Amino acid sequence: MKLRWAPCIFAIITSHALGGEAAWKMATTPNYQILSQLDDRETAQWMRDFDQYILSISDLMKIDVRALPPLTVVIFARDKDYTPYKLLRPDGTTANVYGQFIRRQTWSMIAMAFDALDERSRRTIDHEATHWMMSVDQSTQPAWFSEGIAELFSTFERRGDKVAWGTPITDHLRTLHDSGVMPLAQFLAEPSALFDREDHTERFYAQAWAFTHFMMFARDPRYRQLLVEFLQTFRTQSGPATVNAVFGATLPDVEREFHIYIDQRRWTNMVQPVKPAQEPPALQPAPPALVEASLGRLALGAGRQDLARQHAEKAIDLDSSAPDGHAVLAYLALDGNHQDLAVSQAEAALARGSKDSELFILTGDSYLSGPNSLKPDATRARVTMYENAINLSPWRLEAYERLSDALMALEKPTAEDAKFVNVGIRAFPGDDWLRVGGAVVDDRLGHRDAALPALDVVLQPNSKLNPQQRDFATNVRGQWLIQTMNEEIAAARDKGDFTQARAVFSRYRDRIGKSPQMDSYMQDTDARLELDESMAKYEALVHDKKNAQARALAKELLTRPDLPANLRRYLERGAGGSP
Repeated sequence: MKLRWAPCIFAIITSHALGGEAAWKMATTPNYQILSQLDDRETAQWMRDFDQYILSISDLMKIDVRALPPLTVVIFARDKDYTPYKLLRPDGTTANVYGQFIRRQTWSMIAMAFDALDERSRRTIDHEATHWMMSVDQSTQPAWFSEGIAELFSTFERRGDKVAWGTPITDHLRTLHDSGVMPLAQFLAEPSALFDREDHTERFYAQAWAFTHFMMFARDPRYRQLLVEFLQTFRTQSGPATVNAVFGATLPDVEREFHIYIDQRRWTNMVQPVKPAQEPPALQPAPPALVEASLGRLALGAGRQDLARQHAEKAIDLDSSAPDGHAVLAYLALDGNHQDLAVSQAEAALARGSKDSELFILTGDSYLSGPNSLKPDATRARVTMYENAINLSPWRLEAYERLSDALMALEKPTAEDAKFVNVGIRAFPGDDWLRVGGAVVDDRLGHRDAALPALDVVLQPNSKLNPQQRDFATNVRGQWLIQTMNEEIAAARDKGDFTQARAVFSRYRDRIGKSPQMDSYMQDTDARLELDESMAKYEALVHDKKNAQARALAKELLTRPDLPANLRRYLERGAGGSP
């Protein structure tokens, strides 16, 4: 499950600490990379706890951890070392924070000051880590569940050979008791967890946690089934429609049970054995260029552009063959709307082996409108860039949608291109625009027999195409039908069978549909077919030497205002007595 990407930085009040900067060590696990100033024992213990979090939550939520965006964890020994990378307030001053979680489409970072960690900070990190883990699924989730499940898992803790989560959050219960509970019909349909007033946002988060807890831990097992049904229905319907479809007339009963639930004195939580896990890998001295690039990303996420640039340039100076410094510079340029510079740095990073799919997408876009758009075979290069992005991040809907757009502009797609689109269609079965792209590719590969039915399906009234996409698909379908109709009419005319040609025209007229452009074309086709049939009769009369009848037909045809000039001259001779 997933929330659509949004940059996320959290801030919690802490105190300053003094101390010098320690040396950096690193380790790489299957799920993240860690840079730490702590000693080996402290770092290894943090990794064991975080590994248990990942293993437990991924198992519960059936998350494929292999599809997670790369994560880098940066642990500063002291708050003083961390201060230069802290979030900037709107007035430009440094926020007195002790941790942050930065999430982009293709990479994420956790940063913290170890001497400032407490229960609240760990809970905030686990909340945002839940969003990171759920980002493998790009289907839309209701706001209450996205935040509620993150708050639920934010209470994750290891207790010896057990892990636990779902313990009550006192602050949330106090908020609900003091501020009251939103009516469920309104709450469940809210499109966002953020409100203009901070106290309303706090109440929404508190109720999201409580209602998710209720749906997952209530004694009545039907609520767990209703939760699954709600999430599945929400994929295709609006919030209010989902509430009505899932709860309907039972909503008042659910609301009453929920109020009873949040007033209870004893809360159920989940306790499970720890998951079997490998020991954390041994720490090694971190390459200086890697440290500089990682700190550059951290500064970038905190809004400290100058510091991010300094780190990126230093990373390049330390190791000119590494891609990471150029990647940071590309993101800085992109955030500053310097498109050409962003593309240049992205290309430099890719040339040095970057595996960041966002940089492939950025470069692919430049072949549509940017510094590469005038290059020979730009459309083919654009397609290749998007396919490279998909190979690296097969869970990104955005990459498939861009590929679909690019392939619609490519005259000669390949069977390999079609495979990429079909992977996207299987991964995102609710995205009808991908199906349009797949149909266009199939048609250009000579498979109109499969492409046309695919368009018929996505043009049904209940499809998710927006008006512009629907118009495009309708026009493509009309063009295909017209082309096929003309081929069948031509075959009938070549045999002199105008009855069959008329039957073909009638069969396609209703299928092609109504639009001013299509109506005009069909009227012209009807007129041409009628003229061709009349000319065939005229030629037959001339051939049979039925001159009087031929002249009469010629005079009749000469009254047509749409008669082509060459036929008019030809018939004028016939009407004058010498056909």
